[in-house]
Amino acid sequence: MSSLPGPATDWDLVHRWEWFRRASWRRGFRAAIHGQGGGPARAFTDLSRSLDAKALLDASCGLGRRAILLAEKGVDILGSDISGTAIGRARELARDENAPVTFFRSAWNDLPKNMPHHFDGILVTGLNLEPSWDNLGTALVGVFHALHPGGFLMFIGATENEEPAAVKEKVEKEWASQPPERVEWFFREGAASCTLVKLRTRAADYIDDRLLYVSEENGESRLESTVIRRPAYWTWEHWSNLARMAGFCHLETRAYPGYGLDGGALNINVAWKEKDAGAQASADSSGRGAEYSD
Repeated sequence: MSSLPGPATDWDLVHRWEWFRRASWRRGFRAAIHGQGGGPARAFTDLSRSLDAKALLDASCGLGRRAILLAEKGVDILGSDISGTAIGRARELARDENAPVTFFRSAWNDLPKNMPHHFDGILVTGLNLEPSWDNLGTALVGVFHALHPGGFLMFIGATENEEPAAVKEKVEKEWASQPPERVEWFFREGAASCTLVKLRTRAADYIDDRLLYVSEENGESRLESTVIRRPAYWTWEHWSNLARMAGFCHLETRAYPGYGLDGGALNINVAWKEKDAGAQASADSSGRGAEYSD
């Protein structure tokens, strides 16, 4: 595993500019999330319904698009994110789309003190982007204590049958998928415009995407940047050890043929909380209709 400290991503910056260009994705975001096969949203929905799970959380909801899509499909879901900018805009988007979704701000490790109630299932699609072992550990502990006994966590990561040696192959494949420098998008709204330029660098077991936001308004230019690390160093052994230390009783990879955004196979890891989790989990469980405010 890489010994270099991971970068801290400015998610407020990312979501602020993604919201700025919302006119480019607003009409088609449902199709983009679902793709040809439905992706994690469909897998989360299907698993939840098969278990009769009711209280669900999208814990890396961003601007709320996936949570809104799931709510429109009849899923009883809330959304949370570490970015206050994302949560504010997610609430605005839900109001505009007449979607009955509640959003609250929280880091994964702080879920137990910020959530309005416990959950039967939690989806965290961004867990594999956390570059720090310590932060991953505290994140999983927070998610564990946010679940009802018998609840489950779904996340993307190295799978059960994946060899550790596949790390290098994953980096090579990801690196070859895009040029090291490219303009991601340009958007203009009134007197303001922004261009997103992505610069990529690589190491043996991760790729860093440096995002450069070059904006201009009323003749004044500004440059802002942040880095998103895409680690390949989290192996199945890492996930298994972290899940066990957090308290989960079982971790497995579930294959969902045809669920990938491109219509191919989708592999998702599922961590289970023991059904009889003891008196503490029952004692600190709050009511389903608890009110939340920031």
